[in-house]
Amino acid sequence: MTTSLRRITGLTALLAASPIALLAADAAPTVVTKSLLQELSAPAIFPLWLCSALIVYLVIDLFMKIQPKQFISPAALDAVRTFFRNGDYVGAYNWTRDNPGILANVIHAGLKHAPSGKQAAEEAMGSAIIGENSKFQNKIAYLSVIGVIAPMIGLTGTVIGMIQAFAAMGQAGASDPSKLSGAIGHVLHATAAGLAVAIPAFVFYYLIRNSVGHSIHKLSDEANDLFRKFPYDHLATVEFEGGESYAATPNWVEGSPTHAQAGAEA
Repeated sequence: MTTSLRRITGLTALLAASPIALLAADAAPTVVTKSLLQELSAPAIFPLWLCSALIVYLVIDLFMKIQPKQFISPAALDAVRTFFRNGDYVGAYNWTRDNPGILANVIHAGLKHAPSGKQAAEEAMGSAIIGENSKFQNKIAYLSVIGVIAPMIGLTGTVIGMIQAFAAMGQAGASDPSKLSGAIGHVLHATAAGLAVAIPAFVFYYLIRNSVGHSIHKLSDEANDLFRKFPYDHLATVEFEGGESYAATPNWVEGSPTHAQAGAEA
């Protein structure tokens, strides 16, 4: 009798507890989790993927071009030195014109203006070096731009996501703080992604910029060494092909060709 009573009491308690357990299960909030890949596939992060691809392209391209053997080609340097040792400045001018490169472009500019004197040749080479440097700096600047706009893109995605989350919770009348914190944590992935793109962009920006500055300084030294003790006086009357001067004596000066022509016409 006692055993039967115990069984009946236990069964009654189990049946009474079952509805409460079911109600508790229904009341428990359902937590929807997303993988990191799903978070990084959000529409707000698509521009950051494009920025990442651009960073990879720029870094690989610039690192390949600023290598010492690519920036100042040993073959080009040896060829120009050989022309200079032999005094074949016309040959050096033609070779640098037919074989364009960073070093060849600078030497070509110097030879083109050498008949006008040392100052003109040095200014021409300085202008050519600035031009070569600007080609790299223009590409390097894109890394800085990405470093600036990437956090802004991520922050924009976060703000838009938070606006949508608050609007949805306001309409539903939800008062559970866990849901709010979950929504905020979800949209903060955009900000984190923006910072993850911006930091490497700035790091590579400074590394490559410093490397280019060092290479440009070495290029200037090589050009100055080649033109050391350059015989400018012997080239005063030389005009290279494609480097002819167009400035003539003013037509109001007596003895100039145009002045004589004007006198004949009068």
